[in-house]
Amino acid sequence: MRALLLVVLRDGTISEVHGGFGGFLGLDVPALAGSNVFEHIPVTDGDALAMYFLDAVGESEETIALPMPFRISVVGVDGFTHPVDVVPSGTVDGDDWSWTVLLMPVALNGSITRSLDLEMAGAPRELVQRMLCEELRVDNANYTSRWLLIDVHDPAEPEVICARAEDQVVADAVRSAVHSGGWLPWDGVGRGETAPLEVSGFPSTLRSMMEERGWQRSIVAPVHVRDRQVAAFVLLGRVPTSYDPMHVKLNVAARIQALVRATVLLLERWSDQDALRLAATTDELTGLDNRRQLLAWLETERRCGSLLYVDVDDFKSVNDRFGHVVGDTVLVEIARRLQSLCRTEDRIGRIGGDEFVVVLPGADDRLAGEIAARIIDRIGEPLDVAGQVHRISVTIGHAPLDAGDPLDAADHAMLQAKRMGRGCHLLASSARH
Repeated sequence: MRALLLVVLRDGTISEVHGGFGGFLGLDVPALAGSNVFEHIPVTDGDALAMYFLDAVGESEETIALPMPFRISVVGVDGFTHPVDVVPSGTVDGDDWSWTVLLMPVALNGSITRSLDLEMAGAPRELVQRMLCEELRVDNANYTSRWLLIDVHDPAEPEVICARAEDQVVADAVRSAVHSGGWLPWDGVGRGETAPLEVSGFPSTLRSMMEERGWQRSIVAPVHVRDRQVAAFVLLGRVPTSYDPMHVKLNVAARIQALVRATVLLLERWSDQDALRLAATTDELTGLDNRRQLLAWLETERRCGSLLYVDVDDFKSVNDRFGHVVGDTVLVEIARRLQSLCRTEDRIGRIGGDEFVVVLPGADDRLAGEIAARIIDRIGEPLDVAGQVHRISVTIGHAPLDAGDPLDAADHAMLQAKRMGRGCHLLASSARH
């Protein structure tokens, strides 16, 4: 833990600072002396902190000596608020009061704190990932270490993340080696292992870059999430000539594995968040937007364009004749055909059993009509249903997005088109206000 010990005077001035090894939430630790504690906490926490100490001063000396620990937020150099555990001890000398306060960042892991602190503070994932590469970085007269996080969720497009902008050239060289050169340094390294790498065997471009910098050391540690490797940490750097670059000390390996465990916690958390978000916004059967997501998008992204309300004609007969499993297969194929006809900026949603909505940003009534006609033709093409050739038709109502309620207007137009004979499309001419 990067604990920080402060001596705070009764007016909130920090008179002494100790500890905070490696920096405290990115703050310049020595520079804290002479500043006021209220400069480093959110305004919303100021009253609570002041009242805590005022109440404690009113107690007897015995209770002042051991007040209860509490939790508060501190504003880090990144601008985010980070939860911190405060263990205060009050002292009194005549009429002069002061507090000796121990601060410890709240984190899920004792040795890796800053990345988890950022995540708990609500920082963007990109910033948290960069901080992971910063956790064990060393840059002094004797050692240099640059940590890179290689994301291999998609092996064909690996992403290489570095801590700082000046390290991007290193990240680019590693990405090129992994992507183009087929360099997979984690091959053969087991889960929970930390292994040295022989630099002489690196791809030529990466090896040349390291030679220019005098870097002769590399270490790799794979990251597994739920029995699948999704990432790896790679260290590149230099050590004194007397140091064996192929030897990884136990304490170094332990710190690296602590970083790996923290990374696993974060990746699992993000995976669960993404799954919940997907479940809340996506139609489970077709993968399209669900009704909730489509309505939310219409509410916030309303602009010029058109909306198509697509209803499958007599879909009940498909379910009655072939069963719901086959009916689901037909709906998935309809969704696929809709996607094949739409532009990248269009949104498609399934809002009912056999009802779909297509939002066409920037499309006027003429273009919307043309797209509706193409949808009718494409979905009307022969379809293999349970080994039999079957034809499906759809009826479409369309309305401008600037209508008071474009979804309702398009729905009414679709119903009117059905009364006209199905398998056609109709503009909601009365939808404009």
